[in-house]
Amino acid sequence: MKQSDPSASLFNLKSAIDHRPLTVEPTTSLTDAIAILAKAQSSCAAPSLTLPLDIALRNQSRASAVWVVEGLHLLGYFTEQQALAAINEGLGHSSRPVSELMTPLTLTLTLTPTDTTDIFTALSLLRQHQLSHLPVIDQQNQLTGVISLQTIRIALQFDELLKSLSLAEVMATPVLQAPATASVLDLAHLMTAQQSNCVVLTVATESRTQPVGMLLAQDVIQLQRLDLELAEIEADRVMRVNPPQFSIEEKALVAYWEMQQQQTHYSAVVDTVGNLVGLVDFTHFLTTLDLDLMRQAEAELANSIQTFAKSHPPTVVPTPLNNEVEESAFTVAALQEQLESSRLLASMALHIRESLQIKEILQTAVDEVRQFLQTERVIIYQFNPDMSGTVVVESVAPGWVPALNSTVKDTCFGQSYAHAYAEGRVLVVDDIYAAGLTQCHIDILAIYDVRASLVVPILQGNHLWGLLCAYHCSEPKHWRSLEVSLLKQLATHIAIAIQQSELYQQVQNELTERTRAEEQLKVSLREKEALLKEIHHRVKNNLQIISSVLRLQSDFIRDDKVMALFNDSQNRIRSMALIHEKLYQSRDLLRISMSEYIQDLVSNLLSSYVARSQKVGLTVDADSIHLNIDTAIPCGLIINELVSNALKHAFPTASNQENKVWVTVNRTPDSCFVLTVGDNGIGFPDNLDFRNTESLGLELVCIFTEQLEGSLELAKHKGTQFTVTFKEIGDSARDK
Repeated sequence: MKQSDPSASLFNLKSAIDHRPLTVEPTTSLTDAIAILAKAQSSCAAPSLTLPLDIALRNQSRASAVWVVEGLHLLGYFTEQQALAAINEGLGHSSRPVSELMTPLTLTLTLTPTDTTDIFTALSLLRQHQLSHLPVIDQQNQLTGVISLQTIRIALQFDELLKSLSLAEVMATPVLQAPATASVLDLAHLMTAQQSNCVVLTVATESRTQPVGMLLAQDVIQLQRLDLELAEIEADRVMRVNPPQFSIEEKALVAYWEMQQQQTHYSAVVDTVGNLVGLVDFTHFLTTLDLDLMRQAEAELANSIQTFAKSHPPTVVPTPLNNEVEESAFTVAALQEQLESSRLLASMALHIRESLQIKEILQTAVDEVRQFLQTERVIIYQFNPDMSGTVVVESVAPGWVPALNSTVKDTCFGQSYAHAYAEGRVLVVDDIYAAGLTQCHIDILAIYDVRASLVVPILQGNHLWGLLCAYHCSEPKHWRSLEVSLLKQLATHIAIAIQQSELYQQVQNELTERTRAEEQLKVSLREKEALLKEIHHRVKNNLQIISSVLRLQSDFIRDDKVMALFNDSQNRIRSMALIHEKLYQSRDLLRISMSEYIQDLVSNLLSSYVARSQKVGLTVDADSIHLNIDTAIPCGLIINELVSNALKHAFPTASNQENKVWVTVNRTPDSCFVLTVGDNGIGFPDNLDFRNTESLGLELVCIFTEQLEGSLELAKHKGTQFTVTFKEIGDSARDK
């Protein structure tokens, strides 16, 4: 783990020593030694990185070599590269002792109580002798630990350096590549020949060679442990999925942080057209960057931490003995600061009451907070359901790169911090390098130039909406209790403003949606009205065509009885066509005015029987009566038949009295309708039953009355009068 004491030297070699390396006896068989490496690799956090990066790197280092110890004395070591070579030679299941293939010790580091060797001295030795491990022994040649590139990476903090370097400056080249269809054994030979512990697998496309995955030396060792035939296994069946790819111009720290999020130890580096140009892992830069540059960066960081620690000693808990001193320290400046804090909170509350423009409210809040805290960056960070988030509001001092609208998906946050923030946790960090934060958390803060942070949650009930973050970028900063209290209270005000704005926006969205739905409904109704009008128009035209055909056909008829039948049929068709014409012309497409309809209907009948009805007076009374089309059509056909009968039969001879025919439609109190068709003619024959007659017209009247589910009555006093009582067909259906 990193040093948590800011005054401790970051150059201390002890922090880079793994004191629990894997050890075996000289007589251990190659089979067992390879199995030990495979077992250690399978327990390593790579590639899942479910453990913090520090632990994952330490496990990776530990699983890359076993140390051969006889008694208490160190004899040599056996690495994964040597294991790979043994597998190539068919010795993966050999009982030969590991001491026969181990590498004898050529370089060790002996530490004494007064030793002043630091981390960079050890790193220089590793680079000079091109080693990946440096054993640490005591004066009795006993193994006390191992230093590796991974343990040095754990001990040193390079974020400030790496955020200014591109991947082109830290990547490993050249890249060992091979077809994805090659056998695992062939790739093991290739890695051994090239002294590499990984190979990038590719497939050929029309334009270029496309990387599709990776195979590591430790993968081959794992397959050997499973006793598989490596020569018969194609690499694409067991390869690791294609590692994340980054542009060669991307910052190294961004790539390292993304590698932690995607849970991989390797990234591919590509040029502007997508060609693979290099690989990057968490340690390769230790072998490529200038040592003096790295030493200087670490020295600046160490001095910064130590200076800040000296200038901000631990807070002394007040006691009754120092109350007088404490009261004297409560100066006018402190009182003014508290008043300014109160003013800021009151101003925020006023903004919330006076405005629903949430962006304006939040922007004003972060601007004023940054001025009050005298810090370089204040942001509001909103979470998404998957715990990624976006910087939605920012106030940043000149000279610092804006982070507004940046989206971050930090899996470390969801695992380590989200639950605590949801319960109201406040994170106060005076220096990110001395607070014991996880490496992925440090990396993301360093990417945004954060050195000190004060973070409070923005809660909506039990829901973690986001974070209000104050960041100091140029140096560490000690956050005072007044500043922490201000930010907590401000977060509460912001939560109220957000809730108020979201409720307002919800209402606006509902109104907008309702308006949109109403407009769609109006459009739909207009379309349906137009369609229905067109239907009525077409039906009317078709009926008129039929009527016209009947009229043309009647020109060839000489029999008066047949001619009468044709005329009656034409009248019935016209009575139906007239209803569709009225509906086509009306604004109400569902109901028809019976007064207008009956007037036009009987006028057509008078014209049809003009020779007989020229002296007949016609009366229609159907004011304010409107019927739907299902009721109006049979009702109109009844009127057509009864009025036709009256015009044909009620007045056979001339008479001095005024000949009358009347049609009335009335509504009764119980929502029934009464249709009356009468005349003052000669009357209905006494010996004729209108319900049982050979007259087609009367038979149709009875049929249409049944269709209306009504009743039909005949009165013979001073003429003839038929009365039909019925309900609208729709109303009758509802009553049932």
